[in-house]
Amino acid sequence: MTDRVCGCNVVTAAGVVASLQLILLVLTLASTGLVLDRYRLWETYEARGAINETQAAAAIAAGKPLEVTASIWSRGFVELGMAWYVGFGSFWLFSILILALSFKYYRPVFVVPNFTALVIGCFMTLFAFGILLWRILDESKDYQTNDYEEAVICYIMGLLLFAFLCCIFFIIFIAKYHGFLRQRYGHQVPKFVQSRARTGYHDEAY
Repeated sequence: MTDRVCGCNVVTAAGVVASLQLILLVLTLASTGLVLDRYRLWETYEARGAINETQAAAAIAAGKPLEVTASIWSRGFVELGMAWYVGFGSFWLFSILILALSFKYYRPVFVVPNFTALVIGCFMTLFAFGILLWRILDESKDYQTNDYEEAVICYIMGLLLFAFLCCIFFIIFIAKYHGFLRQRYGHQVPKFVQSRARTGYHDEAY
């Protein structure tokens, strides 16, 4: 009963969600950072697939150009989008550190930056997913995933889609956690805070 009154179960769950956010953030930052760091090298040294003469003739007959390599626009947006996502990841990490303060001080204001980061994270993950998808679809069908970097991009796209779904779950929970702190802020003080206050009172008395 005392655990329910002080809200220890809710705070523990919030700590688990914060840890899951940190794990997801490390995975997405490592993946997007890999593309940002290696993509230009991949495009320079990776051998492109050989052009199929039959496909080239069929494309000419159909009046559609055969795109063997992606355009400079999609390639440029890959690097730009990954750089933006890495920058956003720094803000997301900072919001998790601020969220950790709510476990000690029980103030709802410490939850707001993380909630904001998660809302922006939904758009940023979809933005990064769309850029990578554009890069894949910018080539003709038979040349979209015939090289190493394109296979890696497909895995990262799956991770970003998973991150989007996780952000939605995190938003729902963090919103409830914020409401929990608002209801109890100034009314219920955790037991360990009470014990410290009592200890300080007796110390001052003595």
